[in-house]
Parts: sequence; C-alpha cells; structure tokens
Amino acid sequence: MKFGQIIEAINTATHLTISAHINPDGDAIGAMVAMGQICALLGKRYTILLEEPVRKFEYLLETCNWAICLEEPADTFIALDCGDVDRLVGYDTYFKAARVTINIDHHTTNTLYGSYNHVQKEASSTCEIIYQLVEVLAVPLNIALAQALYTGLVTDTGGFMHNCTAPSTHLAAAKLMALDFDASTLYRKLIHEKSLATIKLQGMAVSHLQSVHEQELYLATLSLEEFEASGATKEDLDGVVSYLKNIEGVEVIAFIYPKGENNYKLSMRANPPYDVANFCSQLGGGGHVLAAGATLTGTLDKVTEQVKDKMKELINS
Repeated sequence: MKFGQIIEAINTATHLTISAHINPDGDAIGAMVAMGQICALLGKRYTILLEEPVRKFEYLLETCNWAICLEEPADTFIALDCGDVDRLVGYDTYFKAARVTINIDHHTTNTLYGSYNHVQKEASSTCEIIYQLVEVLAVPLNIALAQALYTGLVTDTGGFMHNCTAPSTHLAAAKLMALDFDASTLYRKLIHEKSLATIKLQGMAVSHLQSVHEQELYLATLSLEEFEASGATKEDLDGVVSYLKNIEGVEVIAFIYPKGENNYKLSMRANPPYDVANFCSQLGGGGHVLAAGATLTGTLDKVTEQVKDKMKELINS
C-alpha cells in the first residue's frame, strides 16, 4: 500500500479539484466527499466537481464544497472511481490541463491515465482505498467523513454481499460505525429503499425478460416510450439491474435502457466465472468483472440484437 507520491502531491497543491465518473454512484460520490473532507482536515482548498446532485446522496453534500464548474484552472486534479479519462465527461478538459493529475480507483479496466496512479483492483470500492489513505495520513475521522466512506463501502459491495467484500471491508465498516451516525438507517436507505417509480420500472423490465442461453444468460429491455410514460427519472433506474440479477437461475443479466433518442445504456451483472468487464470493454465501456456497463447507439431492436449476439460469445469463451 503506497500513497507516498500522492500524499506529497496533495501536500504541495494550492487547490485540489476532485471528480469522478459521469453519473456517479454511491462509491464515486462517497469517495469525492471523503477526499474533500481529507483536504479540509489537511487545511487544503478544494472543489468537488459534480454535474448535478444525485437525490439519493444529497445528505453527503451538505458539509462539502462542490460546484458544477471551476472558476479557475485546476492545479491538482484527483480523479476517483474512474476507469479512464474519457469517463470524466465534461471535466476531462480540466483534468488534461491540470499541473498534476492523480488517479485513484479499483476498476479492473483502469488505463492508468494520471501523473500518479493508485489502482487496487482487488479493493471492494474506491472508498475502501480512501479509508486506507485516511489511516496512512492519521487524520481524525469525523461523522461527515465516516458517512461518505460507509456509503461507498455499502453500495459497491451490494450491502456486503458481492464477492469483492473482504475481511478488510468489514473491518473498515466496523471502525466507521463506531462514530455517532445511524448506520442501520443509512444502510436501509442505500440498499432496501426504492422509489415507487423504481418498483414500476422493475416490473416493466421483468415483463421483457428473455433467456439468451439455457436459463443462464438473460436480457431485459426498456424502451424510450415506456420510460417516458412511466414518469420516472434516470435516478429511478438505479438498482433495476441488481433486482433482475436476484432472480433464481440468472448467472448473467444484461439490462438495456434509454439515455436518449437512439442512445441506450447497457448495464450488466454476473456470477463467476463470467467477466462482464471484458464484455463491456469490447463495446466501449468497462467496469468490474461482475458489474459493468457501456453506452450503445442505435435503435432498441438493433442494440438488443447486438448485445444478444455478443452474449452468446460468452458461452463459447
């Protein structure tokens, strides 16, 4: 575990810009807020770049400095939970122009694009890596920092269910839970609480569920017309693919849903030995071995056939 160069870069920075991948999830937002708290504890100026608040994680943003854009050029840019610079959509220009760039991540598809790279592919989450940084720096844990890190640990492990969960993950969670915040209520909010719109979308997805191979590989779709008619937001789509993955007998699930006209998101989940990170990287995406995604262009029928044909290759490989 080596953070020496990254710590030196943070200590010598005049202002730190912090961001993560587009459409940030709990691990990405948790890591950004935690890094912001670390900067504050070290007496460093920082700005978290976030395209828009995610309603589910707004509680993390109450105590940090965040903005949609920068008012000054980036001095030191820290990219978190982001496999490649192109996934810093909207903020990649700031990153490329920064004097120093730092890349901290746990995705297997990370391209090591920073001046300094700390990528632990075996880590459960980027927040677990930031927790390690907290321990190395010996900065005091506060409630805001603990909640941010706990959010990332819980969400990226699926509530400590995924096989990326290690003893170190539970030990980190235990130390965070020693602080005075309601961890059980937060856990329920992150894992179990769903909007009514999400429940409706789950039902629609199930109605379109189809087997690709011998009751093992499955695919579900949601059309733009269905999504618009539902009145749901893009945040309501969160968790649908994981819900589908919980169906008995499903080893691989691909969920295709709209991002816009002739623009679709592919989200995939799998059990070993399948590798959906490699699958999605061949479609211009990436992620984890058992949880990955990509953005595809074309009609829903065309995109669906493209994914189905490629899924059949998983069997042969």
